Amino acid sequence: MADLYLLTGLTLPQGVAHESLPATVTRFVSDCWQGMSRTQMMARAKRRGLRLSFRATAPCPSGETGVFELRFSDGAGACLMLARLQRIGKRSNLHRQNGGTYVSRPPPRDSRQISLF
Repeated sequence: MADLYLLTGLTLPQGVAHESLPATVTRFVSDCWQGMSRTQMMARAKRRGLRLSFRATAPCPSGETGVFELRFSDGAGACLMLARLQRIGKRSNLHRQNGGTYVSRPPPRDSRQISLF
């Protein structure tokens, strides 16, 4: 079974301004939270009409945090972001430890901060 990867942070490559991101990607980023799984990220991107692909910039051992290139494509164009994902290990081991399936829930949102994204 595949390893579980959890989001620890998103950033843009050096020299790329956040104003240059397409609106769909900006909305996707505002939907993300720390601890979100890679699978959840892909499902949210798909709901927004984006294709999302991950590529590790270097090997990442289990329990460590690695940097991944996120490539977004909406058919009209593409953009690149960087994500820090923590590799947790095999999903089946996590399932046995917790007695269930790991599901990360989004944190409560402060309605005053929604316009910041």
